[in-house]
Amino acid sequence: MHRDFGSAKSGNRALKERDIRPYQQMKIIFIGKPGVGKTTLFSRLTKRQTYSRPKDEESITSDYQTGVFERDGVTFFPVDTVGLVDGRAVREGSSSLKDADLVFVICDPLDFNATDDEIINEARKFSRKLWIVANKSESEEAEEAAEELYRYGLPVYCISALHKKGVDDLLDEAEAQEVPAVDKPDKESVSCLVVGAPNAGKSTFLNAILGESRFKTSPIPGTTNEIVAETYSSEFGLIKFYDSAGIFRRYRREELRVYNMSLFKDALRETDTVCFIIDASKQLTQKELRIAALIKHKPCLLLFNKSDITPLSKRRMFMNHASETFSFLPAPGVFMVSAAKKKGIKKAVREIVLLKERAAINFQGLDRRIKKIVEESRLHLFILSAKQVSFSPPAILIKYRSKRKPLTSADERYLERMIRENYELSGVPVKIKWQKLG
Repeated sequence: MHRDFGSAKSGNRALKERDIRPYQQMKIIFIGKPGVGKTTLFSRLTKRQTYSRPKDEESITSDYQTGVFERDGVTFFPVDTVGLVDGRAVREGSSSLKDADLVFVICDPLDFNATDDEIINEARKFSRKLWIVANKSESEEAEEAAEELYRYGLPVYCISALHKKGVDDLLDEAEAQEVPAVDKPDKESVSCLVVGAPNAGKSTFLNAILGESRFKTSPIPGTTNEIVAETYSSEFGLIKFYDSAGIFRRYRREELRVYNMSLFKDALRETDTVCFIIDASKQLTQKELRIAALIKHKPCLLLFNKSDITPLSKRRMFMNHASETFSFLPAPGVFMVSAAKKKGIKKAVREIVLLKERAAINFQGLDRRIKKIVEESRLHLFILSAKQVSFSPPAILIKYRSKRKPLTSADERYLERMIRENYELSGVPVKIKWQKLG
């Protein structure tokens, strides 16, 4: 997506030059009509897998997706605007353009028309750092056609995102721009998948965090239809949010349901934590139970949204009922929030960061502590050893002897709960592997 341009600079700089460079962040917005390669360039830069989505008008989205990658001491935040495909859309999204360090107007020089012209003329009203990126310029014919684009008086770069032509040169030019240095984050980033039934308030929650209408919201369930990413720099650390969108809505076509579910499972596997948003103004349904079953093996946080329109007595009753309903989840942190009123948002963001830290725990004195827990319990076991065998989420291998019948699932849940309480692992699943000896 945004990696190839037309300078002759080499991407390989001296190590010394990299070391003395101040830490910088650069936000680059991609705009352009459909089919010019914005998403291809985005995937090229962020190394994120893309899918061939079924052609169906119900699958169209106008949400943004933001990625992150580092190069020569600069952290880039490319933003694929998706929906900024004509002059009117550019005007509506003008706040995003003003906020960007660079704006790439991506076009196909062999298919340049009035729509491209309108996008460029509208975008230059809102951004002084506008570059024209002539994608699909792998042929001499395309490069010659791109020469016509200099008439706009803007920098023009010829690339081929698909063939990785000119991308490194483009990034060299981007790095050369004057961008204020910032303090480098002390902690590594956290990735968080935001899930919930349609119209639970997922997009509203993310917009409340980001401080702008980055994700589509509507009273109509299923307004957003893809896994959409957005990176947020909080006071607690860098968080990359993935909005699971309308994954759990009804589909007219089975292939679209399968496609979106594949996106969801990939995101679930790759993210560190899960933020499960539930509409507290309504009764729990089978959809919430289905979602909970899918995320039960991930560190998770339960957010009961729309507290501003839910009476206090109903909130308490709802939380008690939800605690019983989701008892199979790993004792998640539970918070009441109002995404629309931006209440409880900061606390939730902090908890998301803490979730990853708790999941990466290195159990100290595990063997001794588990033996003590078993001695003080009703479990008739003799623990031979206990050791941690994996992290994030943690897994423990316990070797034991017992003259009684095998452990029941209730016994296992009891020990897991005691381990979680001893190590303060709220919201973190603990996988216990049992090995009976003798």
